[in-house]
Amino acid sequence: MQVIFYNVPDSRIKNFEKMPFSEGVSLSQEVEKACREEGTQFTSEYQVLDSENIAYYQGQFNFGSYEYGNIYQSIKAKSNSIKVKKEHQADKLYLLEQIELLTPDEFKQEEKVDRTLLNLDKSRISRLKNWQRKAIYAISALSLIGLLGTGMAFAAQKEAYEKALDDGRTQLANSKNLNEVYEENILQENDNLVAELSQVENPNENQIRILVSEHVKNNEFEQAVALLDGDHIQVETLILGSNENKEDKTEKLEEFNEVFPSNEARYDLAYFNEEYELMLNIPNITMNVQRSEMKTYALLKLGKVEEAKAELNNNSNEELAEKISRYEVITAEISTLKDQQKVFEKDEKDKEAKKVKSEIEDKNEELTNL
Repeated sequence: MQVIFYNVPDSRIKNFEKMPFSEGVSLSQEVEKACREEGTQFTSEYQVLDSENIAYYQGQFNFGSYEYGNIYQSIKAKSNSIKVKKEHQADKLYLLEQIELLTPDEFKQEEKVDRTLLNLDKSRISRLKNWQRKAIYAISALSLIGLLGTGMAFAAQKEAYEKALDDGRTQLANSKNLNEVYEENILQENDNLVAELSQVENPNENQIRILVSEHVKNNEFEQAVALLDGDHIQVETLILGSNENKEDKTEKLEEFNEVFPSNEARYDLAYFNEEYELMLNIPNITMNVQRSEMKTYALLKLGKVEEAKAELNNNSNEELAEKISRYEVITAEISTLKDQQKVFEKDEKDKEAKKVKSEIEDKNEELTNL
């Protein structure tokens, strides 16, 4: 299992850099601790991938929020609270089993932190008027020491304060419910996702992303693009990064490109159609890790090994690194065999020359299958 962080506004975590899961846990705990000490906060998205780059988990980590000590604790807490459909149960169990095995014990110990106030959704609370927030804080404080209902100075405004408190509770409850919706979507549990999120006023970034994903899944491309203020490149990239098989993904990209044509769609389709020369000649592409991996592979298939090595520095894909290494070994072997073939043919050793020719053909086929 590997971890990749992205949309990270902090230089302590590199965007789109794959790392072993244990390293990701350690890094997230280190940065979380630093943020707490600094009193700073920022949000990062991340995915947990297997060796074939299949995403088993996608989520957010709020650094400096005191919510969790690291990404292991976050995933464990959220995943254990979600019931998944039978067909997805094996994936969930595999994920939990792997992160348990890969996480050192020192990172598993949960902290005892009072999160009563730390977990407030600040963006929502900030929409309340100043006097309403003060009312909520005052009532909360009084409830802790048993002084509610003592008839102090603000008793005359009891009705207004109670309304403010109810509003605050509703906001927090909605936030909790929507977090559950998001978590369920990650493990493909909620069948009414679009209906639920479509009723949300002023959806946040996470909720918009989920809605976009659902619209894309249902081939509702116009709705998906509209949610992202017309950014069709972002939607196309989302289709590229989906877990659909090659055939389904290619079909969806073709349909999307008919409605929202772009160089990115042409690039991605050329890759899936193995039109590598065409793909590499398409200009002005919005690159990401996946497209960099595609470019690396295309260069390798065209025999441009040095260029493939250079592009590999932009994605650090271990599987591609192995393919490049294997390509070099095979091409060296073919060169040696061709020299042997020339010698045998010169000496009129037809049987040996024929055998070597067969070996060369096998090696060429191996190159083709890389």
